[in-house]
Amino acid sequence: MRVVVAYSINDVAGAGTADRLVSLVKCRDIALKGLPRACLGFLAGREVYVAGFYEDVLYFDFLERVIDAEYYVVISRHSAVSGIRSLTVHHTGNPTPKAEYGGKPLELSVANPPLALAILKALRELAREKSLEEVSVTYEVTHHGPTSLSKPLTFAEIGSTQSEWSDSTLQEVLAGAVYTALLTEERSCIPSVGVGGGHYAQQFTERAFNYRECYGHIISRHVIKELRDSLDLLRFAVEQAIRRESTEIKRIVLEGKNPSYVKQIAVEVARRYGIEIVD
Repeated sequence: MRVVVAYSINDVAGAGTADRLVSLVKCRDIALKGLPRACLGFLAGREVYVAGFYEDVLYFDFLERVIDAEYYVVISRHSAVSGIRSLTVHHTGNPTPKAEYGGKPLELSVANPPLALAILKALRELAREKSLEEVSVTYEVTHHGPTSLSKPLTFAEIGSTQSEWSDSTLQEVLAGAVYTALLTEERSCIPSVGVGGGHYAQQFTERAFNYRECYGHIISRHVIKELRDSLDLLRFAVEQAIRRESTEIKRIVLEGKNPSYVKQIAVEVARRYGIEIVD
């Protein structure tokens, strides 16, 4: 069994977090297919590779060609004009015909709901231990590349400006959360797909903590608006969100402010796949 934690050496958030994760895993440096940095350790009976690449994380569709793994975690910066101090977890994909930030149009990556929840839980706990009450710990909705890996891929990020990316405490929390999640993956959660809501998926985040739901893909309100004149594409996005998961989805959860046609599509898809819908 093998896990790869990947980052860009040109990203201060990813590289700084990787330095701290290497210390936690106690891995040894290795030469790996010309990568600028790679190390190998063992954790919970699995090989754990921490691998640095020259490329930006948005374009990591090639990861499987470099090193095969059970699943991948990417540690990275998160950018936002709002400047919100944040620690976030999300899955990648382009639910619309646009692919402005890596990946392919109309393609979602394979999500890993149990792992994402394990990272999210650890982020909240460690942030509280560090008295980082002003830092938002949250899921983000599905967005940006890469999209084409056949194995599960999860992003864990520090946001949202240079100040946070280079913050050693935030890097330490992110590294600790990934390390904890690799040791204690969530196994008792309800794998779910979210539909609706804003970019920072606070409602789904709170439901995850309160109702044991672990989220894979979350189709945002922005995507719904963009596809309102292409309902077949919206239906395709929801169906793909169910199919492109590491574990069988049990529930579609609707954020409360969706248009009626969104609920209709969600109900149709839920019936087709024999899963529960929560409105």
